[in-house]
Amino acid sequence: MVTNNPKRILFTKEDLPKYALIIIGSYLFYLYLDKFFTLSADIIGEIGVSVVTPLGIQINNSYYPLDFTFKVVGGIFLLLFILATNEHRNLLSSPSDWRGYPTIIVGLIGFLFLLLIVEAVEITPSIQKWLFLFGVITSCTILIFDDCQEIIETIVAISKSPLDCISIIRQNWKGYIATLVVVSIYLTTLLIPIFLPAFSYSFYELISRTILFACLLTLFMGLYSSWDLSLERSKPSTQDKKFSATIFMFAAPFILFLVLRVMYLIKTDQNWALSYDFMEDIGGFPLNNWPWQINPTEDSRWTFYRAGIINSVRATLVAIVLCTLLGIFVGVTRLSNNKLASGLATGYVEFFRNIPLAILLFFVAVQLREALPAFGDEFFVLDLFYISKQGHWIPGIDTVNTVISLCILMSARIYTWYADRDGVDDSNEGVIRRISFWGLAILVSAAVFFTGDFSVPELVKPNETSTGMWYIEGGTGFKITSPFVALVLSLTLFTASIVAEIVRGSIQSLPRGQVEAAISLGLSPFQRLRLVILPQALRSMVPLLNSQYMNVWKNSSLAIIVAYSDIFYITLVMMNNVGKLIPLFILLLVIYQIGSLTISVIMNIYNARVTKVKI
Repeated sequence: MVTNNPKRILFTKEDLPKYALIIIGSYLFYLYLDKFFTLSADIIGEIGVSVVTPLGIQINNSYYPLDFTFKVVGGIFLLLFILATNEHRNLLSSPSDWRGYPTIIVGLIGFLFLLLIVEAVEITPSIQKWLFLFGVITSCTILIFDDCQEIIETIVAISKSPLDCISIIRQNWKGYIATLVVVSIYLTTLLIPIFLPAFSYSFYELISRTILFACLLTLFMGLYSSWDLSLERSKPSTQDKKFSATIFMFAAPFILFLVLRVMYLIKTDQNWALSYDFMEDIGGFPLNNWPWQINPTEDSRWTFYRAGIINSVRATLVAIVLCTLLGIFVGVTRLSNNKLASGLATGYVEFFRNIPLAILLFFVAVQLREALPAFGDEFFVLDLFYISKQGHWIPGIDTVNTVISLCILMSARIYTWYADRDGVDDSNEGVIRRISFWGLAILVSAAVFFTGDFSVPELVKPNETSTGMWYIEGGTGFKITSPFVALVLSLTLFTASIVAEIVRGSIQSLPRGQVEAAISLGLSPFQRLRLVILPQALRSMVPLLNSQYMNVWKNSSLAIIVAYSDIFYITLVMMNNVGKLIPLFILLLVIYQIGSLTISVIMNIYNARVTKVKI
């Protein structure tokens, strides 16, 4: 009897593109590793060499003590290591249960152990290269294999019954052998040349070819991690941890070079000296600001910087409110059955969404300058609002009364939250009671606000025939500059077109049955929109609006086009005055990051609220 045993084909023509892509990707990854590991090793070789004259003068301008370098580089990578483990939440929520964060424990122990070594002994630059390069690779290995819990449990079991240590290791060694091998090679090659220099020749090949071995090991770990992720054989939480570890491994060579490069530039390039002593000097240029007035001949540059932050924040907040209102109106109008209304809304969106913001800013600023009346042709509106090219004045509000009126509304809101803790009373009596309560709160708040001392702008004309001598009495009214109006108007028009598309898309993504159910209940179109459509559309709108609000904050940096004194404009003026480009740019970067993160946190809190489902 003849049986046919078909051979298993491991490689087919269909697999050729896949394997070719793997080979090309591996080669490019190796080039990436070799490039940044080589650059990092060169920098370590320069900053790790101490050349001191007999007089005690350090000749090497780029020299850093090893303990300082390790604290900076190791501290940064320890922070990234902790974030990549995805265990920091367990550490904060239940610190008593170490099983929730075993990888963090191993990372902290390793960091402290190496810190003791670098502070206790002197290490040559060649060993320093091994210390940093393979320290990064070892941390990546620990993350990728993710077997720290088994290692700690084995150590704890051995400590409880030392006599059974061989049997305990035999039972568990397969789970963490790869991690122990990599860690053992790293520590052995690091410590023996330090404490037993007579045997260092045994590790000459490894130490002299640190970059080659680092590239090969990282390449192998990258291929293994990618293959392991492609199998998707782990539960979602473990899969997310492995993905974070892989990203950390791919980014680690570049991050190491970036940190070392910045340290090197700080030592060797005066432009990178991160000292802000110059900010204590006098600003020396005119600046409009509210609520504090800037004195150019007395106030420091820190005061000017604070004024720029305030100017950017208030323009951003006003633009966010206006673009949200206008965007919702235009987005809903696009869905109207009225062809004229929907056509106009569509035309608005397509025009402003496709025009560059810089051009829009310039266009709006020019049109405002042409449309506003000159000084002499200015006019009052109801004797309360003064409008001219030189600026616009509105009545100034009473700060104390405004704060009190806002506190009344906030107190009313807090009370309703407390009263509705067990559910909202939607009976007729409950609805009437709620409307009456809020009507009374709004009435009292408005009464407090309007009984305040309003400051009406007063135009002074010392010479009726010379318009150039006219001015607004100091301390009367509240001035709004034309650059502020141009910036807010441009940001509003531009961002509202995108918000309108977000609103339209979110509404159209709702099931048609929701609208039909609202119609069957007899709700009017406005009630359907307010009570049914928008509350459900918010679930998909809020994350997209978060990005647009952050764009408003970042796009406000274009205020220099309309000569508005925002934080970016003030930074550029300071750069021209003192020439400290790097420190000022880093400070500017921090300010924009803080602003974006603040908006993101607020929107994420609101998003968690609108997506919360109560049963």
